[in-house]
Amino acid sequence: MGIAAAVLLSSSCGKIYDVNGMDWQPDTPPSDSVFNREIQILNLGAHLPEGHVPADDEDPMFFSLEKFNSVAIGYRSTDRWDIAFSGYYRTEISANNGTKQGFGYGTSAIGGIAWLDAGFDEVTDIPDDSQFTYPGLSGLDDQGAFGKPGGHILYTFFGNQLRPDIMKDDNSADPAVQAKVDSYKHMMYCLSQELVNMFKDVYPLKPRTLIIKTAKGNFAKLETQSIYQDIMNPMDMHRGNDVHYPVYSFRYVIIPASERRFGFQITRPKLTVKL
Repeated sequence: MGIAAAVLLSSSCGKIYDVNGMDWQPDTPPSDSVFNREIQILNLGAHLPEGHVPADDEDPMFFSLEKFNSVAIGYRSTDRWDIAFSGYYRTEISANNGTKQGFGYGTSAIGGIAWLDAGFDEVTDIPDDSQFTYPGLSGLDDQGAFGKPGGHILYTFFGNQLRPDIMKDDNSADPAVQAKVDSYKHMMYCLSQELVNMFKDVYPLKPRTLIIKTAKGNFAKLETQSIYQDIMNPMDMHRGNDVHYPVYSFRYVIIPASERRFGFQITRPKLTVKL
């Protein structure tokens, strides 16, 4: 039996199913309205549809930049997604590339990642092709604990270098005070330009903007902002039973492959998508 026959079965009503029961929907090209506008994604991972939910906090969560929505896990080995969130608390972002080992291996996807030490608003040019890695990976950054160059998240480990105003009360004899201190330890801060500017006098940091080559070869500049549900202000970010994470908020601008610069045609209004 051929590969396609082993995987897919056609029904009389025209839909396509695989042998595991995945309902395969026809792919549609992205609308031109997705290009050259800022797209704000809020709370990716908080309310994923059935079939999109990862098995645990390290299992991949797939997202299409071109269609600004999550992608079903059943489409893992396709070019329908552009970035995957996986690894430790889903801090690792990788692109979709069919020629390299990764979640999209064996597909027609041609995605990759480059990273820049620049704020989101400052980035106007697509980096040289030599700066891209395939499928690419950005996770914890070496400005924090256990990180590597090119990461998009600062991990504070057992403390919090950004919040000395909170950490000064560490080892308090008051259980309530100590509980508050502990809720600001082991924090994961996205290296957004807002975060960098907010704490520049407390702990200088370099911002991180990711340049994503999508599965189909278009380009996006992307800035992660928060992994804590409904919390966008870095000053308010903390851990606790009242906070759901990892839940991603991020923004990006996507341009066609034929263009090599951001910023000159962003005339469409900002689009905010709460997931």
